[in-house]
Amino acid sequence: MKIGLALTTSSAVIALRSVVRLTLLGTLALMTVSCSRMNIAWKEEVRLSDGRLIVVKRTAKGSITRDMAMRATGWEPGETTLRITQEDGTVNPPVWRSALIPVVMDYDSSSSTWSVVATHLSCVTWYDMGRPASQYVQYISVGGEAWRVTPLQPGWDGRRANLLTHIRPAGEPRLLREADKEMVWRQGSVPYKWISTSWKTNC
Repeated sequence: MKIGLALTTSSAVIALRSVVRLTLLGTLALMTVSCSRMNIAWKEEVRLSDGRLIVVKRTAKGSITRDMAMRATGWEPGETTLRITQEDGTVNPPVWRSALIPVVMDYDSSSSTWSVVATHLSCVTWYDMGRPASQYVQYISVGGEAWRVTPLQPGWDGRRANLLTHIRPAGEPRLLREADKEMVWRQGSVPYKWISTSWKTNC
């Protein structure tokens, strides 16, 4: 009887340990998922090719990527947005939104055209795009109409990035100044510093 009772007690302890372990792992997994969500907003100074310095509103949503020690190593974009709110008589376009990362934006007053050139941040996004040969996508909005995709127009190759591409998962200042962005730009990789049509992805 004592041996049987001991075996029963031992089995119960082992079962209890398994339940506790699974509960802890489940709780940790839920905490990791909730802590890995990213949803940030900021305003950013942007220098246009005509010399004007404007302020745009930006958001970035996605999930934070982490290493084995649970340290943030980057992020996987879900959606990024740009809102242009000029009050100088310029016709503003609708909010630009995409899973891509905008690199350059500009305005052509002669045709009332806003342009945004964007690219992928991760291989996952590139795969979802169908693995296109061009690493950049150009969006245009004419006279305030909806954004539409167009082949990358001549003259954009070599254009310097004027938008923040290295977005920090921990967030950005409420207003990102042009001078502060310049420091971040210097540390970036080439495809996010310049539009480079010779860039080939490593995906």
